Amino acid sequence: MVQGHQLAGYYGEQSKALTDLIYSHRRFVAHALQRDAELVEQLKAARRELAAVYLPDLTPKSVERVAQLTGFQGFQRRDLRAAIEHERKVLQSALAKAEADERYQRRDELAGPNGSLTQELQSSRETLAPLDADCARFENLPSFSELIEIGYDTPSFKEKWWHASYWKHWAAGDRICKELEMGDFGDDVIPAYNKVAEPRNFMRGEVARLEREIDAIHEQVREHDQIADRLAHLEETYLVEAQDFLGEHLINADAALLEQWAQAEPDLLRAVQMGVRKLAGIAAKRNIIAEIANVGVPQTIAQLEMREQKARTKSIKYSRPKNTYMQFPDNAYDPSFNQKATGMQAQLDKLQRRVDSLVENQHYAAFDLRNDNQLWWLYFMNSMPPARYAPHLHEYYTRHPDINVVTDPDFADDVVEPEPGDAAARAFIATQERDNQEGYLS
Repeated sequence: MVQGHQLAGYYGEQSKALTDLIYSHRRFVAHALQRDAELVEQLKAARRELAAVYLPDLTPKSVERVAQLTGFQGFQRRDLRAAIEHERKVLQSALAKAEADERYQRRDELAGPNGSLTQELQSSRETLAPLDADCARFENLPSFSELIEIGYDTPSFKEKWWHASYWKHWAAGDRICKELEMGDFGDDVIPAYNKVAEPRNFMRGEVARLEREIDAIHEQVREHDQIADRLAHLEETYLVEAQDFLGEHLINADAALLEQWAQAEPDLLRAVQMGVRKLAGIAAKRNIIAEIANVGVPQTIAQLEMREQKARTKSIKYSRPKNTYMQFPDNAYDPSFNQKATGMQAQLDKLQRRVDSLVENQHYAAFDLRNDNQLWWLYFMNSMPPARYAPHLHEYYTRHPDINVVTDPDFADDVVEPEPGDAAARAFIATQERDNQEGYLS
């Protein structure tokens, strides 16, 4: 028998352990999504690499070959050469106009290190510095700028004597007069301040004007150089853009069909096979992580949340005065819970290591694309997927317990061999048993 207060403590600890597991699963989801973001970047790079295989340059031969080997008609529907020549004329015209501008021609004379505007700006800044210092003598005093702004001690001062602010500003004015050793704010302080503020404000305007003129010349030079650079690299720029355009098609193309069409170009075949399989493999990794992070783990979190709520409710129930010292049968709690919770955390930690291993595995080339797409897991991991966290993928292997991956002998060096005795069926049974027995919170 067990007393109520003991059960209250037990279920309180169980609630905390379940909360920790929930947070662990949420942290795992964040980690998995971060790794998926890495795969997105890898997919972009792989797409560019494969597009460069098909389109190494913009010659008519290469463009025509793209259509034959990929079915992509984008370059036929949009005249790439016409677009290049049109932009070349636009850039040449813009460059000629920029170089004809007098300010650009005199850029060094005006805005260079020893240019006339640069020297004038330096001189204006030197003139401004002592004026700023003279004004700071006034402006750094507390409340001074506020008094100037509201027109204190001038006809524009609108505050009434019955307002508290009237007396506050009067006191501030008297304090400032005392600090400056002047008799009256309106008659002495304001004229003295204006005497230095007016030339200071004028010089500030001059400095700002000269800075704008110099900045405009620098911007003109920058725009000229940008135009000249694009014109000088126009062919390379369009090639990269065309490869990206083609890559968008390749990411959604039938990978097996691309391999089949590449048979007509023996010099490209191996590179195409490697590129196509890499695209397919990265996409498969993303699908696996998506199922784990968006399906398997959220389902587990929902189950843990239900269990945690029940544990919290029981803890409250057994904490009530009438139950504190009441006797309850031993089966009112599960003594193996802590072991199961520890096992579940261990499984989650293992899953994170497996996801990291999946992302970091860069062996794609030997996977025969005639395999079912679900076999990428077995190809990468040499094991079965976890039933709890990848339910759909696991269900596929449940229906095909003896399935094996067909690999391409031409890429035998890229195959990661399984450990001795790690037959697919045996791995499936072992994994299934572990998922059923370890960390299962009934």
